[in-house]
Amino acid sequence: MNQASYPRLEMADDLIHDRTLYGKTKAEVIELLGKPSNDGYFKTYDLVYWLGPSRGGFSVDSEWLLIQLNDSGRVSKYELGRD
Repeated sequence: MNQASYPRLEMADDLIHDRTLYGKTKAEVIELLGKPSNDGYFKTYDLVYWLGPSRGGFSVDSEWLLIQLNDSGRVSKYELGRD
């Protein structure tokens, strides 16, 4: 897989490393990342973004950016996930 074909994968790595999203509102996240994926996966998360095919080998899985909001509607946790 050519990672350049899926720039969201690299972007998500940077977001996690730099802790960019913590404390942002849902509206701020959507302004930064665009409309979240509407896929039905990862129902325990508030915002889910499809990043691209899973890196490495011949994987048939996908990678996702998974975001949880706290009771104040701000990002409290986010991580990469695979399906």
